[in-house]
Amino acid sequence: MTHSLRFDALRSAYRTGVLTPVEVVDQVLRTIAARGEDHVWAFVADAEALRQRARTLAARMHEIDRLPLFGLPFGVKDNVDVAGSPTACGCPTYSRTPELSSQAVQKALDAGAIFIGKQTLDQFATGLNGTRTLGGHCRNVFDADYIPGGSSSGSGVAVAAGLVSFSLGSDTGGSGRIPAAMNNIVGVRPSIGRVSTKGMVYNNRLFDCIPIFASTVEEAYVVLDVISGADSDEPVRPWGPGAGTRNAPADGMFHFAIPNQLEFFGDTTSAECFAQAVARLKGLGGSCVEIDLASYHEAGRMIFESGLVAERVASYGDVLHASPQQLVPTVAAILMRARKYTAVDAFNAMYRLAELQSEFARQFQNIDVLVTPTLPRPYTVREMLEEPLVRNAEIGYYTYGVGPLDLCAVAVPSALRPDGLPFGVSIIGRSGSDDLLRDLGRRFEAATGIPPGVAALR
Repeated sequence: MTHSLRFDALRSAYRTGVLTPVEVVDQVLRTIAARGEDHVWAFVADAEALRQRARTLAARMHEIDRLPLFGLPFGVKDNVDVAGSPTACGCPTYSRTPELSSQAVQKALDAGAIFIGKQTLDQFATGLNGTRTLGGHCRNVFDADYIPGGSSSGSGVAVAAGLVSFSLGSDTGGSGRIPAAMNNIVGVRPSIGRVSTKGMVYNNRLFDCIPIFASTVEEAYVVLDVISGADSDEPVRPWGPGAGTRNAPADGMFHFAIPNQLEFFGDTTSAECFAQAVARLKGLGGSCVEIDLASYHEAGRMIFESGLVAERVASYGDVLHASPQQLVPTVAAILMRARKYTAVDAFNAMYRLAELQSEFARQFQNIDVLVTPTLPRPYTVREMLEEPLVRNAEIGYYTYGVGPLDLCAVAVPSALRPDGLPFGVSIIGRSGSDDLLRDLGRRFEAATGIPPGVAALR
């Protein structure tokens, strides 16, 4: 019998003695083995080491109330360090084995979680589609012909398929939200600075973050509560949480904005799904206005079309000359383009980004959140491979602006389309409004009523 890995179900089973942590580990390992080479895992921990971790936890059952992640299996994207496990970013010659775990991972372990393994990604977390890999990519849990979403592809698929209770990924321009939308789960991108990013391989250190994938909004934010906290050894980041913090309105009423020009790249079904989501939010007490997202989109494009992209060369650019044959061609092309930017280009990009942040902050003055589709429409693997740069930019149309503008977001399932694919929306707030997003996300999720991940297929 396969038991649910959902948080409450698993903790209840532990309390009543229906399950032990060792039995859960064995179930996870059996499920992984039964799926065969599904390209979800870059590395799976040693089975006996996992069982020993589980036995140690079982001896601490009396502490379950103070260990919020007790016995929950989880995975980590392969650009975030876990002590004793390789960090390769999808490139074998880059691989290294760190002695220390990132603070986010260590906090999850300290809270009782069981680390199962490292999860696959678009190489060096460069991409939003999940196909920029060597030797094959993982599959969308609803339809293998469609992209799984990236770059945290393995992390999103593992949660949606029920292989783990939650996953930690990375998010520069949407990597913590696109896989969630494509696989019918929740993805939380926290406020910049709320979770330490020390121990991850950066694309843009100023606005990279560690997001959480989980089956529900509340489960994701339970993990966020655990892994939050600054690292004393991490350099001070220029943008931190707290500015313009807004909590959930006591009366349940809220003001939300949607784009005044919506883009679905020809997909009428997604347009209809979004209209239904807007109506649902209004039914929950939301008042809606439309705003111009020109500054939002310009800031988003800067991730790949300005001097900011040169930071990727600083982070892992040496691999371009050391082992170019082990780079996915699209990733190599981005690194080659990044080398052409100058220091002047980088400074000008930072100045322009500061202007755009101010412009967008003014638009946020009278609203609580921005609501958008998480991605405009689903994309097939074939479409991606035929035009990788064009399609990837389309996928990030609504997600790219969040990081550079110092915002936070939660991606939530919204509907199952007539073609059987999931559709999701993102609720986006200013830095520090994580609690507001938690409240609105839970309310929207309850009104939608869609089972998470593959459970929606039953």
